[in-house]
Amino acid sequence: MTAVQFQLSDRYTRESAEVFMSGLHALARIPIEQLIVDRRSGRKTAAFVSGYPGSPVGGFTDVLDEAFQIRADLPLTHRMALNEEYAATAVMGSQLSAARADARYQGVIGMWYGKAPGVDRALDALRHGCYAGAAPLGGVVCVVGDDPSAKSSSLPSSSAGVMADLHIPVLYPGSPREALDLGRHAIALSRATGLWTALKIVADVADGTESFDLNPDRVNPIIPLLNGEPYRHLPDGRLLTPRTIDIEKEIFEVRYPLSIEYARLNQLNRVTASAVDAEVGIVASGITYHEVRTALRRLGLASDGEIAGAGIRLFKMLMPLPFDAQSVRNFATGLREIIVVEEKSPNVETLIKDALYAQLDRPIIVGKHDAMGKALFPGYGSLVADTIARHLFTQLAPRLGERLRAPREKREKIPLEVERTPFYCSGCPHNRSTRVPDDMSVGVGIGCHSLVLAMSDERVGNLVGLTPMGNEGMQWVGMSPYVELPHIVQNLGDGTFYHSGRLAIGAAVAAGVNMTYKLLYNDAIGMTGGQRPTGRSEVTSIVRQLLEVGVARLLITTDDVTRYDDVSLPSGVEVWSRQHLDEAHRVLAQERGVTVLIHDQTCAAEARRLRKRGLLDTPSKRIVINHRICEGCGHCGEISNCLSVQPFETDFGRKTRIDQTTCNFDYSCIEGDCPSFIEIDVEAHRLRPRRTKGASGQPSDALNRALDLHLPAPVVRVRDDYFNVRLTGIGGTGVVTVAQVLGTAAMLDGLDVRGLDQTGLSQKAGPVVSDLRFARNREDSASRIGSFEADVLIALDQLVAASPAGLDALSSTTIVVGSSSTSPTGAMIANPELQAPSADRLADRIARVSDASLQKWVDASATTTKLLGNAVTANVFVMGMAVQFGALPLSINSVEEALRLNGAAVDTNLRAFQLGRLAIARPDVLKETLAAVQGVSIAVPPWVSQVVAPLRLSVEKSTRVERYASDLIGYSNVAYAKRYLALIERAAHADSELEAQSEFVGHVIEQGYRLMAYKDEYEVARLLVLDDQQLAVRGIAGERRRISFLLHPPLLRALGMQRKIRLGEWTLPVFRLLARLKVLRGTVFDVFGHTKLRRKERQLRDQYEQLINSICSKPSLHTLVDAVRLAALPNMIRGYEDIKMARIEQYERELANR
Repeated sequence: MTAVQFQLSDRYTRESAEVFMSGLHALARIPIEQLIVDRRSGRKTAAFVSGYPGSPVGGFTDVLDEAFQIRADLPLTHRMALNEEYAATAVMGSQLSAARADARYQGVIGMWYGKAPGVDRALDALRHGCYAGAAPLGGVVCVVGDDPSAKSSSLPSSSAGVMADLHIPVLYPGSPREALDLGRHAIALSRATGLWTALKIVADVADGTESFDLNPDRVNPIIPLLNGEPYRHLPDGRLLTPRTIDIEKEIFEVRYPLSIEYARLNQLNRVTASAVDAEVGIVASGITYHEVRTALRRLGLASDGEIAGAGIRLFKMLMPLPFDAQSVRNFATGLREIIVVEEKSPNVETLIKDALYAQLDRPIIVGKHDAMGKALFPGYGSLVADTIARHLFTQLAPRLGERLRAPREKREKIPLEVERTPFYCSGCPHNRSTRVPDDMSVGVGIGCHSLVLAMSDERVGNLVGLTPMGNEGMQWVGMSPYVELPHIVQNLGDGTFYHSGRLAIGAAVAAGVNMTYKLLYNDAIGMTGGQRPTGRSEVTSIVRQLLEVGVARLLITTDDVTRYDDVSLPSGVEVWSRQHLDEAHRVLAQERGVTVLIHDQTCAAEARRLRKRGLLDTPSKRIVINHRICEGCGHCGEISNCLSVQPFETDFGRKTRIDQTTCNFDYSCIEGDCPSFIEIDVEAHRLRPRRTKGASGQPSDALNRALDLHLPAPVVRVRDDYFNVRLTGIGGTGVVTVAQVLGTAAMLDGLDVRGLDQTGLSQKAGPVVSDLRFARNREDSASRIGSFEADVLIALDQLVAASPAGLDALSSTTIVVGSSSTSPTGAMIANPELQAPSADRLADRIARVSDASLQKWVDASATTTKLLGNAVTANVFVMGMAVQFGALPLSINSVEEALRLNGAAVDTNLRAFQLGRLAIARPDVLKETLAAVQGVSIAVPPWVSQVVAPLRLSVEKSTRVERYASDLIGYSNVAYAKRYLALIERAAHADSELEAQSEFVGHVIEQGYRLMAYKDEYEVARLLVLDDQQLAVRGIAGERRRISFLLHPPLLRALGMQRKIRLGEWTLPVFRLLARLKVLRGTVFDVFGHTKLRRKERQLRDQYEQLINSICSKPSLHTLVDAVRLAALPNMIRGYEDIKMARIEQYERELANR
């Protein structure tokens, strides 16, 4: 039984309850809680929320919709606006409603939301709303999303200065709980003064999580009085001079002072730690205050008592603007020095200096600079505890000396040669739509497609800059008269088009420039969570709008031209397949004036969400790569740019596979020039995860026995009064979900929980870090874990864990539990030559800053794929490992209950959790269970082993030689295998003379086999009918399926056919017959062997054999480096037909220049 009973809906349905929620959940509860309080008071009020999504409040629309749907009993309305200024004016209208005679409510709570750039563009609308004012029983709260580190924005931002100019009081929460409480205060303050108010929200609050007690009575506002009575402002939209001058006067002389009085009465700015004889004061607001507390903890001053004992007075400003000078003067009494810690510009610092300037005994005030003018706290980026601690130590050490614990030196950041960066989702339309011909220049737009800024110009064009949202293309208006470049392509998302971008197209037409707007019609705002764009129009409507504006020509490209079979389009508007995107770019570039290319393809992430909800049919077609046929050339990845097209290591070298777990059915990969693709077509309801089977082909009893095994209770290895957990993983794979499950479980166990999900752009397949702090008693600290602070690292992705950001939190006592699975980065998809460090190397890198004896690694993806059918549950598997290893002092019951509360694939996740526990408690049983999974291996004839044994190769190399030689028997015959073994035998002897430590022979083993087993028509046919490849197909779709082989035979290619053909299972007997005809290979009767490529393949095989024999016969004539390089050189020869010929030419050039 858990200590706390909890349901996810409690966040909104319960008046009083212990909950675990994020900052966005807390923001959504604000109007709900206020309506509850109003009802108690007999007031008939409603709530209206409008805004435009953008990080850090990007997911707020979805959270609001969910919350308001749960509380359908309350008069709550959410209208996502077309843009931020329309939303502000709509909120203004909500305040005007109560003054009408026909008003249905006594007042309407108004809430506006948007990110900092939205504030900037909506300033005029916000200013008008402020002057109209807020109703006495309404009130307005602006949820302003600031991004000081530009993690999800083009520019860093802070809106405090703008809010001050608008006369909007700014309340700055530092946690989800404070967001809820200050939201209530913001409404009360707005009602009491008629001012609009703002909550400054940063990602650490919006994406932060916290457990706390809900109770509407926790906030009991004390209302300031004017002449002995509450002030009542009556909103009025008649804004024209001289009335507006009168309103401005009233704001300055009455309403702004009232807001300061409200803050004073409700102690929004207060001393939180102090001593009578304190000499130093520290001032901070919002999240920065919590970072200051964390910094002081690192300096050895954790509690209020320890801070006071050090002679420090701490001032927490929850409402920094408007500035309360009197409260600051009271705080400063007796102090010799005040340290102001604030991000960005020195707003508060300057105001404090102004407030204390006239005092004769004023203290020294430092902030952005110290008393000598030397730079102190930076005014750029965000201020985190690590940075604050270093600068506080500098200021405090002269006074406190050894009472302070010196902060640890920052660890040197050694970059990895391959790092995980944000990338397009699998099947994302932008993978194809953002490509342009090599010679074109491109303007970057706002949206997911802006990731082109991190990609090579060869793929996405010569980029000419990023503009603010809605200004796309306007840079070309100013640039075009002064450059020789005649034309550019401007990317424009459909969300931006509705928001404001359509005006930019009209402006470009009016300017008479030559350019092509590429309108990326994806039907979702993918950057902020996949919302349906407000103001959405069908493509046909957009076409007519654009033609009316005056565009010169318009083309549509799409992934499925059949969607337009029955669509009537204006004359001259053509629909082309996306395969002709390059041609479309070139055709439109020849036109004078503004042209438009609409690429119509649904957002892959949104389509996936809709399928999960049952709102969109799941395609019945799956694509599988026969990895034995695959050459690992990367052509399919280059074309598709898809993260589901993954390079991986097999018994036969590096190959490519389609990750069925993440595949979004884009099918671009099949355009790769390769015969390895197999199309599986089954009924949608038949598509299912693979069922684990034993040797008999029946569902595995071994798995059931393993799952039913009683496991011992974990022995906890960490302290349970206060400990920190860091999770590292890949965006979009459920890292945040795991953090929420663990946070919920901890709350159910009665622990206080704080967390932070650091995602930003990283939600797009980039590095994601989630931090959790667990404590027996509430701690006033930041949610972000700093350097050396992690007690536990749960490495859901080993590459992210081993990155500088991942290592930063580790210390010699950190317990590390994780998955050793390898998942390719975006850069590795189109460049198979780029490889991530091995799992062992990454583990060693992590062990250098922690303790290898405290590490546990298991290939979670491979394990869950083999036993549960897919890798979706790999993260939950690792969570089970962490709990059983004692890295998390959480009860098994609470974790399992949290998985049930999460509600997604509960049974499968519970099984994955149990298997993760099994991996720690009984690894022998897990190994036996995995061994029970059916597989097909190549039989090694005894004579092959007898030849290999005397060569004194490592076990791994001996196994490879045996495997390759045995396979060459199937490829050709025994004599051919003996020819290969003879080559290896000579290389092994030469390796010892070269002192190559098996490096030379290792390359000969690999490249000798590859060149001898070149894949002609006979070999492709043999590999198509191998038992293990047929088993792989059955593993995905079961026995009832229809498969097709997607082939582009060289003979048909020579006859002019430019596409692949589908050949069904009826061709399997034909392939078996063709495979038997391998005896004709290389003879005069070999009808396939006379092509240029086949002749070259045989030539390369023989030349390589001669080259190795030459090195082996006189190894002393070759340096080790030269011999190894020559042995490895054929590795670049990969692919089929034209691709392979191009690689061969490159190989021959390098060979000639040796």
